[in-house]
Amino acid sequence: MAQWAKNLLNDDFFKEVIDNLKKEQISVIINTSAEECDRREDAYRHIKTIELITGHLEGIASETVIREKKWKIL
Repeated sequence: MAQWAKNLLNDDFFKEVIDNLKKEQISVIINTSAEECDRREDAYRHIKTIELITGHLEGIASETVIREKKWKIL
């Protein structure tokens, strides 16, 4: 599973999709009117969700490294 996550995080297409999703949400935040607080808040939550997913994948990808370091300590 760790290798799968590493491969996904290093995949150029995946990185481009994630980057585009974030840029779309940032665009929503920038281009909304003062009255569109709800849209900005939704866009912010979407960005945080994207970051949560990529952070989770990074954690999975580091599992092997963490496990190896754990055994070196013991």
